Amino acid sequence: MSSARLRRGLLATTAGLLAVLAVAAPASAAGTTPGLDRSVADAGTAPVPPAEPKPQVDGVSELNVLAFNLWHGGTRIDDGAEEIADVLRETDADVTFMPEQGDAPAQVAALLGYDHVIATDTGIVSRYPILETDTVDRWWTKAVLDVNGTEVVAYGGHLEYRWYATYLPRGYGGAVLGDWPDGWDTWDRLPGGPVTDVDAILEANRQSGRPATAAALVEDVAAERAAGRIAVVGGDFNEPSVQDWTEATADLQDHNGLVIPWQSTRTLLDGGLVDAYREVHPDPVANPGVTWPSDNPLFPTSELTWAPGADERDRIDYVFVTPDERISIDAASVVGPQSTIVRNERVDDDSADQILTPDAVWPSDHKAVLASFSVCADGCAPAAPAWAAASTYGADDEVSYAGSTWRAAWWTRGQEPGAPYGPWQEIAERDGVAQWTASRIFEAGEVAVHDGTTYVARWWTRNQVPGDPWGPWRPQQ
Repeated sequence: MSSARLRRGLLATTAGLLAVLAVAAPASAAGTTPGLDRSVADAGTAPVPPAEPKPQVDGVSELNVLAFNLWHGGTRIDDGAEEIADVLRETDADVTFMPEQGDAPAQVAALLGYDHVIATDTGIVSRYPILETDTVDRWWTKAVLDVNGTEVVAYGGHLEYRWYATYLPRGYGGAVLGDWPDGWDTWDRLPGGPVTDVDAILEANRQSGRPATAAALVEDVAAERAAGRIAVVGGDFNEPSVQDWTEATADLQDHNGLVIPWQSTRTLLDGGLVDAYREVHPDPVANPGVTWPSDNPLFPTSELTWAPGADERDRIDYVFVTPDERISIDAASVVGPQSTIVRNERVDDDSADQILTPDAVWPSDHKAVLASFSVCADGCAPAAPAWAAASTYGADDEVSYAGSTWRAAWWTRGQEPGAPYGPWQEIAERDGVAQWTASRIFEAGEVAVHDGTTYVARWWTRNQVPGDPWGPWRPQQ
């Protein structure tokens, strides 16, 4: 293990075991969780006056969310806090999740006049006031924000970096501790070559604790949604997405032909959250959205790669959001250098991804992900009328129910939406393209997207999951 890897590992382990909770916010902030230190950390510079929240315009507030791994708190470069603050200025980030935080959240907040919270190994810096703070399952920092009267719960996480199972199919160990074959517990090449046993890979990934903490997060998010709050989630998950390791990508980036349903993102998606980047860019081939590893011209490639003989590119940094009529996803992009590292060499990105490269000196070995939202006090789009048990509906009538839009397949009354073969079809579309849902009816030739892959229906189908080679769906060529 190189000294750079050792330093990173010790940082993550120490931060995870010795979580320090500290929050700084204007004296007007109220409702803070008891026991948290709200003293202003010494940022090495005089704090600027508190920044004003972005104004609400015609009932709409802009909310730009940045997930930004800081690589040892920005200390790998000179004037790290100042450069990080400049990245926030250039991206116009309103809320920034900062894994590998160090003292940077306090320092950056002082430079910008923003609120901040430091907890677990992820800090949150916010232009909008922080009303309350907490943690979830020791991996997640939680802050309730006041976005011009709408309460948004922000959860930032830096999940376990060991049991990095995405390296196994690439022929490298991922510090997979426990009773496993030789080499799995290292970061070195595996003596037996790539691992292609998906069940073993998923079991190693499960032992990381990442899927379990994702489940704990989903439970807390559900409680906040029930209380009427919107939730945004972001950070460095140290795990790829179930929407990225698909049949369409099986022969790319050293996936070695594997389709892997990575559990943590699957848990968030099943819990009703939406991956903002994949929502805007549904095709993982055209828009892989790679965040790890990032190039950084200040460092040799040996300090930027942990699997120098492999194509280790993955999207492991995310922004998720709960669907709600009060918030819309407007855009999503990658932030950082244009190049990445492949097999220990610098390689220019050749995908369709939009990569925003700030003028500021890049402080990280990750790229960041930026998601832009609108928060609408009165709803971001006209909603279909709420379903009512006593109302009569004809074919093609639409209603709102449980946060989704439903279209009647035939005459109905008193039949609650949700049954996969009932009268109601759940309608989900992205950029005019249908998203597969279990209850929606598709005719032969119709197109739908599922887990990032576009499919064409061979015949009439309902409640048949795309992916079965003998089923009604075939991948679009």
